[in-house]
Parts: sequence; structure tokens; C-alpha cells
Amino acid sequence: MKTYKYVACFVLAFSFFACEKSSEQIEEEIPITIDADYTVFLQRNNQLSGVVIGSANNELVVKNTLNSFNAIPANALKYRTSTNISYYSSSNCEASLQWYTAENSISKSISLFTDIDPCSIEILAMAHTNEIVAVAYERELLGKDKDFIVRINSLDAEVESQTEISLDKKPIAIVSSSNRLFVLTLNEFVTDEFHLSVIDLAEEAVIMELDLGYNAFRLFTNNTGKVIVSYPELHTTIDPITLEKSYTTYGENTEPGFITTTDFFVDSLGKFYFQKSVPTAEVVEVPAIYDFDKNSTVVYLFENFLTETELQIKYNIAAATSIAYDEENNYVLIGYQKKGQVDKGGILRITPAPDFKLIDNIDLEGIPKTIFAK
Repeated sequence: MKTYKYVACFVLAFSFFACEKSSEQIEEEIPITIDADYTVFLQRNNQLSGVVIGSANNELVVKNTLNSFNAIPANALKYRTSTNISYYSSSNCEASLQWYTAENSISKSISLFTDIDPCSIEILAMAHTNEIVAVAYERELLGKDKDFIVRINSLDAEVESQTEISLDKKPIAIVSSSNRLFVLTLNEFVTDEFHLSVIDLAEEAVIMELDLGYNAFRLFTNNTGKVIVSYPELHTTIDPITLEKSYTTYGENTEPGFITTTDFFVDSLGKFYFQKSVPTAEVVEVPAIYDFDKNSTVVYLFENFLTETELQIKYNIAAATSIAYDEENNYVLIGYQKKGQVDKGGILRITPAPDFKLIDNIDLEGIPKTIFAK
């Protein structure tokens, strides 16, 4: 097998790219690959569906489809963790949530808002655990300001009870940690400042509100359950129990840029996988991995682990659309959309930094939006 050597460089000591290719060719042994399955959610014809891709005999093949995840609207609200995912959607004024865990391939479908007309409310954010789903919505009130509510439903289909908690600011995002919900809110009518409402699930009430200032664009949790609030120039880490804060600032021109990513997850070591916009690259939306411990970002420019022919003709890559990590094989999986082909995409498997070496590829009838490595 012939491959190319790649050299990685550091940019301002905080982030680095695969930045130079040599034309020297060397002989390398084909790596031994452990068979693995990947669950992939694909967008096609403005709908989402799930498939299972298997790796066997050093190639990727589609093994089967997830029948319970057919016909989800492409614009459905999504919430994912490292191991599971949920989609909220409504049709003909009926709302439902579909939940899936990649750990054991269990899926559930839950009816929501059976007591409220879903067409009379606007869903703003949601989150889930293995037991509950929390959906934030706003409702117009006659002669009054908007009503902001977080509704908590059990994921147990046999349980129909729900809890509603009122907020005085607009919900933007929700995450769950340590039996609490953390709701990012915006004071849109007065100051345009962001806040964090802490809801205790045992008490079913807001127990604290933290001021976050301006431009708090993203909310997620790391591998230890700490809450991360992302700003353009820094991120704040909040202990979910004590609510103590710590701050991480970025150097000039070294911002990770994960505030605009459409798909992301955190691995068991705490690294953040996402899509980063690099305007100067041949493909603008590229995969990237941020290391919270080192405050550094590895950016995977396609042109530095693919030849020009592979990039422009063989794989015809328009943008990175999803990312995953196969810990068993130490492979990064990169979902991408094909250029000029509606609903066509694929997945590349490569070795992570500093190798940046292509392993294999599979073409797909659909665009990979989320990938889980079992």
C-alpha cells in the first residue's frame, strides 16, 4: 500500500494543521482493523433515517437500516450526547420524540404535548437523559408577554405525567448533568444578556440563576459532566454541583470556532469533535478536534490527507457534515457531503494526528449528519 508522508505544524502554539505534503512515497503495512459497527443518521429527500455501517475485511458496508427512525423531518430539533440521540418533530399538529442509544441499539418513540396543541407553541430547545426528556417552548399569551416553559417528560412510554417549570427569559439551549437541567436563557427584551437557569430535577424547580454576560453562543457538557458555556473568545466551565466557574481564554487567531458547528461530541478523554470553518481551505467546513486540557485545536484539512484527484474527483467533497471517533481502532470518521450532488455523501476513516492517513471510504445515498461508533 502506498501512502504519503504528512508533516503537522503548530500555529501560534495553540492549534495545528496537517500543513505540508511531500511527494516522497513509502511502503507501509496495511493496519489491522478490528471489526466495528457505526450508526449513521443520514439526510435524504429532506428526511432523516438511520443505518448501521459495518467494517469487515478492511472495508465499510451498509448492514441494515433502523426502521424506527424512518421519515424524520430534516429540520427536526436534535440533541445528542456521546452515546445517544433524540429528535423532536411535529406533523399535523401532533408532536413526537424519537430517542436512540447506540450502546445497545434501543430506540423509543414518545408522544409529546397530548394536552396542548403543538401548533400553538414554538419549541426552542431540548435535552434528554436515559430517563427523561426536557423540552423548552414559548407560547403567546393574549395581552401579555410570551410565556416560557420547560416541560419534563419521562422516556418511559407507560408514564404519561409531565412537569412544567416557568422561566422569565427565553430558553436557548438545555443540557443535563448531576440530576439537574441547565438552561441557557436570553433576556431579549431588556439587556440582551444571557443567563443560566439551574433546575433541580428532584425539586422540579429553578434553584439558581447565573449571569453569563453577552455572546454565550453554545452550551454542552464535557466528559466529567461539567457544564461548558462557549463564547467567541473563551469558554466558561461550571461545576454542576457547586456552580463554581473557571475560565479558559484563547490566543489571538487560535479560537477553536466550535460555536457554529452543527454536529459535535466529547469523547471519553474529554476531546471535543466538531466542524470548523476555515475560509482559506479548499473545503471550508473541515473536521477539527479541540483538547480542553491543552487548550489546542487539531484541524483536519482535507487537502493534506487526500490528493487533489481524491478530493475533487474520487470523493468530490463539498463539506464535512459530521465526525466520530472509533476508540477500538483509533480512527477518526468524517462524514461529508458531495459537491454538486443532491443528497449524496460518504464517510472517510483516517488515523488521527499526527498521522493524518486515509484508511478507507464508503459512498452513501444520503448526507451523514451524525455518526456513532459502537
